[in-house]
Amino acid sequence: MNPEFRMMNLGICLAAMIGLAACCNQPVDKSTHLERDFQSGIDTVPFARMINDIAHVTGTSELHDLIVIKDGKIVYEYYDPAHCPTQKHAMWSASKTFTATAIGFAVQEGLLSVHDKVIKFFSPDELPAEPSDTLQSLTVWHLLTMSSGFAHDVLGDVESLDYATPAKRQLHDSFIFEPGTRFRYNSMNTYLLSAIITKLTKQTVVEYLTPRLFQPLGIADYYWKESSEGYSMGGWGLFIRPEDFSKMGLWMLQRGQWEGHQLLNAAWFDEAMSSQIQQTIGLDLTDEERAHRMATDDWQAGYGYQMWHCTVDAYRLDGAWGQFSIICPEKNAVITLNCLTSNTAKLLKYVWKNVYDHL
Repeated sequence: MNPEFRMMNLGICLAAMIGLAACCNQPVDKSTHLERDFQSGIDTVPFARMINDIAHVTGTSELHDLIVIKDGKIVYEYYDPAHCPTQKHAMWSASKTFTATAIGFAVQEGLLSVHDKVIKFFSPDELPAEPSDTLQSLTVWHLLTMSSGFAHDVLGDVESLDYATPAKRQLHDSFIFEPGTRFRYNSMNTYLLSAIITKLTKQTVVEYLTPRLFQPLGIADYYWKESSEGYSMGGWGLFIRPEDFSKMGLWMLQRGQWEGHQLLNAAWFDEAMSSQIQQTIGLDLTDEERAHRMATDDWQAGYGYQMWHCTVDAYRLDGAWGQFSIICPEKNAVITLNCLTSNTAKLLKYVWKNVYDHL
């Protein structure tokens, strides 16, 4: 390994463990940190190179952090000067996987099934006076797989608190296809999942996940924005520290196990991380065109429960502008990064070339 990069790695390790957080004037609780192994023998020079190469993606060098886990230990981490380990980062749509995980816990606890009809969770005054057959057929599975068929995604209006009752607004929306027949990304699907958790438990998603996920994983510093009706935003709005984002990926890689405890049934991950729906269904494509898109486009390689398949053997939590926790079973690794780039497709190609291929 290049000595310069080795020294950078060692410096980052030392800083992260004993006080780089001082840049945020906050102490580091060592009990919440994953184990580091900066002498793993992995060639991390290409990892460091990506930090410079990222500038060529869209003319910006805003790679805020990069954490690589191999065999359960952090083997590389980087934070740019403006972002330190204890600083919470906006997860954007990577929040969706956390909401889906809350659904997984609710399934485990017998509170619902993914095949339950959505309208059963909402009161008559939230539903249309005469719900359409399409709305009546809508299930939790359709929300999880982005196949609801809702015509509108009003994320921006919900984020700006323009609607007093966003769930009701969405349940009164029209449909552009029958649920389950196509994939169409819509953050309001996840918002309804968040509402369902609160309807069932009388807790917000973040409150529900705290004893089941956050506390067991040693995630102590987080925040989830709430809507005007008091629900966690669900599809967005979660803020957590980079290392805690990595823990989520590692926990999913371990199929729900943490420090010898099975927190969530492994069968849930068999479902959640499998390709439940293809983004190409319902499109007028030849078999050859469909296969090409699935092999080359990381947004058309399959979709599970609020998470994406990749063109390599990996799955990812995915947030706008490049918030990724990438689960790599073949490599027994997790790659986590937070960025600010509008070209996330090219960003992932750099991740595959500079990081994934070297694990």
